[in-house]
Amino acid sequence: MSKIPVTLLFSDGVTQKIEVEPGGKLLDAAAEAGWTLLTDCSNGQCGTCSGQCVSGRLDLDDYDPSVLPDDEREDGAVLCCVARVNEPAIVELPYESSEVGSGEPPTQQGTVVSVEKIAEETMRLEVEVAEPVSFLPGQYVRMRPEGQVEWRSYSMANETGQTRLVFFIRMVEGGVFSTWLSGAAPGSEIEVSAPRGSFFLRADARPRLFIAGGTGLAPFLAMLRAIRNGGYESAPTQLLVGVRSGAHLFARQELDAIKAEFPELQIHYAAEKDAPPGCHEGYGTDLIAGLGVDPKTQVYLCGPPPMVEAGREAIAKAGLRKSDALCERFA
Repeated sequence: MSKIPVTLLFSDGVTQKIEVEPGGKLLDAAAEAGWTLLTDCSNGQCGTCSGQCVSGRLDLDDYDPSVLPDDEREDGAVLCCVARVNEPAIVELPYESSEVGSGEPPTQQGTVVSVEKIAEETMRLEVEVAEPVSFLPGQYVRMRPEGQVEWRSYSMANETGQTRLVFFIRMVEGGVFSTWLSGAAPGSEIEVSAPRGSFFLRADARPRLFIAGGTGLAPFLAMLRAIRNGGYESAPTQLLVGVRSGAHLFARQELDAIKAEFPELQIHYAAEKDAPPGCHEGYGTDLIAGLGVDPKTQVYLCGPPPMVEAGREAIAKAGLRKSDALCERFA
């Protein structure tokens, strides 16, 4: 039987995939891959190795229930030192990768394929790399143009496992990356990190509400493509896109194409001013109260911090728990 993939998510955003023999111990497989996960007693008696299984399931050998109460276990908490792997899983760890590994995964050299302005203050950037980039839909990479020292983080909008990466970049006047991008052309070189981040599509059958502010739409495009392609369970899904003006709207044709193959998807648009026909004029978060969302809905929010906070308040007023919201904030 082939080995089973497990993804480790560290608090600094680093993602590491390892492979485990069926029934094998998570700690042993991580160590073989060069990651010495934190532990002390190694037999489920202290809680030093605690983590959160956010997708899939880990089986646990005997442990002290006072260290891991049943209600926490039911919510996905695990003790890595007694964890065995029998199905694919994603485990979130509350410490940085530098504490347990030899460094971040290697970067790749990328080449700009195209740069195009597609909406007010928004550019579409395509970068080609040599090796396919496998990521959890919603994750991001860090990028550094040739000759620069600063990195910037952007979410992929393409499908996972591709060598052609697609990004939607908000142009910021005087911004280091924006200044470079305004002069970039096909052939420009850029360094690309391994995928990072804990904002990604969870594998469950709960209804979903995606709330995007501006270029925060990018990770949702990757998520929707993953669902459409059968990589995740199809479930009632609503996407709410909010922008500053009608001129800031983008990727509507891409979304229409996805919706044509994903009948359970509903899309709502909002623009603060100059809203085109069929688009709400006002804040996107104004629409949440009227969506009639199921109380079991998993909410994903991605956008500027004020929009994310407004979204969290709006879902609470709509009867959803703030704890059911996964958030990605960007300046």
